[in-house]
Amino acid sequence: MSRGEPNGSPRLLAALSHKVLQHVGIDFSGPRRGDLLRRLQLLALERQITDFDSWVQQLAFADWDAAQVQSLIAAFTVGETYFRRDAEAFDWLARHHLAPLMARRRQEGRRHLRLWSAGCCTGEEAYGLLFLIDELLGGESADWSVELVASDINGAFLARAEQGVYGRNAFRSSEEDFRQRYFQAEGPQWRVRPAWRQRIRFVQYNLADGCLPPALADADLILCRNVLMYFSTGRALAAVRRLLGSLSADGILLLSAVEASLATQAGLVGSWAGCNYALAPAARQDVRVSSPAPSRALAAEPVVLGKAGPLYIKQNRGEARLPAPAASPAPAEQAAAESADAIRERRWQQVARAQASGLHEQVREALQAYLSCPGLSRSQQHQACLAMAQSWADQQRPEQAQEWLQRALALDSNSPKAYWLQALLAQQSGDLSLAQAALQKALYLDPEFILGYFLRARLLRAEGQARAGEKALQVCRQLLLAQDVASLVPQGDGLSCVQLLRLCDQLLEEPSGCPSH
Repeated sequence: MSRGEPNGSPRLLAALSHKVLQHVGIDFSGPRRGDLLRRLQLLALERQITDFDSWVQQLAFADWDAAQVQSLIAAFTVGETYFRRDAEAFDWLARHHLAPLMARRRQEGRRHLRLWSAGCCTGEEAYGLLFLIDELLGGESADWSVELVASDINGAFLARAEQGVYGRNAFRSSEEDFRQRYFQAEGPQWRVRPAWRQRIRFVQYNLADGCLPPALADADLILCRNVLMYFSTGRALAAVRRLLGSLSADGILLLSAVEASLATQAGLVGSWAGCNYALAPAARQDVRVSSPAPSRALAAEPVVLGKAGPLYIKQNRGEARLPAPAASPAPAEQAAAESADAIRERRWQQVARAQASGLHEQVREALQAYLSCPGLSRSQQHQACLAMAQSWADQQRPEQAQEWLQRALALDSNSPKAYWLQALLAQQSGDLSLAQAALQKALYLDPEFILGYFLRARLLRAEGQARAGEKALQVCRQLLLAQDVASLVPQGDGLSCVQLLRLCDQLLEEPSGCPSH
């Protein structure tokens, strides 16, 4: 490869993605190489690097040591987390694992717990786990030895976690009582109260490393959620086995729902822990750690996505076929692979039938079962996470919808449907600037996204930008006129092209700045 190649050349990006995989474990191969390039461009912008081409080529040819990895890690790791994330999983932990474990330890006279938050980011999960343990122990806290280790590859994240200072974004719901109990205000920020500071040992560790430090062994609980989904399949499976080997005899490993298929692909049997997936150590793999999500009778006909259409229009419900996610190709002669494909297809059809019946709880149960299928591609996982986010959004549960939406975007950052849902959720919450930003991404990725232009027009008019709003409406009309007027608008939940055309005309006839509601 010549040193004069452009920074976006396939071979240069292939070399860089290989280095990231080798040293960090994160997979930027194939279609994700464009994402790698964008991340490096943002990092170069932050560092005010003027000659981006030379810098990227130096990275591709350099030998990366630990210092080099740390200097680049901000471009590859995600710092999006908050307190009480996946509250359903924490509730499950309290009832089904930690409380029974503590009861056994009391009877045995072993009042000791060892816990590990793996991939702890800026510490919200680790502190949340500490708060939960203290709540469960109540007045017994002084009689117990609780060792909580939190690890991350990103040294800057760990430094912030050790400070224990958090802004408003770390608290996603109305949690004033929670903040008052565990934090003290420091200007616009909140610091963990002294009673809980310095009780967590933060260590730097790369989950892609082949060896495990002794400090991270013999854990009664390991939380490793929304981390391995970024790894290549091989690295992720190896990490799962190392984590299982780090459990105590009665410990469990908790993965996110997206990562359940990694475990099943390795032949491991776990159970659903709220919205997460729990695995026992290898010696207990024949024993489930909890009852699986109940299966229910589902309707017979595979049809519709739930309300995928805009939240800002009163609509007639209609039917839109749910496409099965693209399956990973498997040789026809391999019966085991064919069987896995059949299981995936059957479970996806269960999702579709539950959606057709409008049974949101059953939709989510079916999606959880689907996500545990071995061998799911990133595209299939993305589609399932997006369907889960839509189900929560349909039930007016924006926090849960956002959680699954972020997982969907982590799996595919070039999904116009995901940004469309993000725009709808932001518009519903009144954050018009975020809605506009999400729409801009959706329309960049899909320039013929009809409803995107209609929503943009509505948002612009609401902000008093009548001329820009009219331009967006005109683009919407042009796209509609190119369609069969009787056809349905994509993502329109049964809205026909002719119906939307009439809505456009009504808006164009209204006085500027006075949108209808």
